[in-house]
Amino acid sequence: MDDPMDTDSLHGPHAAAYAPPAAHPAPPAHMQSDAASMVTAPSLQIDNRWERDSALGDMSGVSSTMSVASSIYDHVVENGRTYHRYKEGKYMLPNDEVLPPIGHACPYIAYSQLQISNTGNRNMGHRICAPPNVSFEICDAEDEWSFSQKFDFIHMRAIVTCFMDPKAVFAQAYEALEPGGWIELRDPIMPFQFLTPPPENCALKEWGEKIIEAAARIGRHWTNARYYGEWLQELGFVNIVEAREHVGLNPWMKGSRNKHLAVLLGTDMSNGLESMSMALFTRVLGWEPERVHELLEGVRQDMMDPKIHAYSEGVHIYGMKPYDTT
Repeated sequence: MDDPMDTDSLHGPHAAAYAPPAAHPAPPAHMQSDAASMVTAPSLQIDNRWERDSALGDMSGVSSTMSVASSIYDHVVENGRTYHRYKEGKYMLPNDEVLPPIGHACPYIAYSQLQISNTGNRNMGHRICAPPNVSFEICDAEDEWSFSQKFDFIHMRAIVTCFMDPKAVFAQAYEALEPGGWIELRDPIMPFQFLTPPPENCALKEWGEKIIEAAARIGRHWTNARYYGEWLQELGFVNIVEAREHVGLNPWMKGSRNKHLAVLLGTDMSNGLESMSMALFTRVLGWEPERVHELLEGVRQDMMDPKIHAYSEGVHIYGMKPYDTT
């Protein structure tokens, strides 16, 4: 059993429902409870004894997994990583076989009480198994959508690094949906936050500030996820439900689930730091690769420090295109 709260606490998963106009049909039966009520959870508390916690079992890390390669991707090599040649320089994350950030943790941080795309705990990222009736189309979501058919469901995940104007992309998704179709979004709200003040010269804090600055300079604001619900409502979506969940970067939070998620997220972030950082820091901020690696080593050390109570806030939101759009 967890000890009583030692210090400040942080609210855990919660959700808010945007009340739709009465004229719009109710959500499907399996979603009605989510759209009509608040989802509550216990507050998260700091565990000062986590380093020897049996709740983690043998879970000291996660083995790496490679994504499925495809010959259709062409790429350029930069600082030992490969990047898309298509619209070269536009997308700042590499496309190689190194485990992507938010790989293992994402299916678990799925806010199961709100899950519209019922994939369970299967990882739909880098270990893909596609049924034979699935077809793939590769295009730039910031370009005009010219699909030949409408969709019943559009899912977007980890897009916070991608778009100059996410609201414009969501507007195209709205037009591409059939009436009664759903959009679902999952993203982190950057930068990472701290429950208690970080130490001076905290590399994790510096990294967060610098990467947000670099992304903003090229017009891709990594802080946009906090506005998704507001934007969907302005675009005409109804029956909108939004949930937030806080996950530690190491197992400093009390509770076995919180510790489990923290190990997954910490492993993903440690593996993905270079992917997220190198292009932005070298191309935009003008850093040398050696300086980037030095900072990232400090970030990894901070993420493992039980005295640094850093956490990621994730957002999961879905909404419906109304049947009557006139």
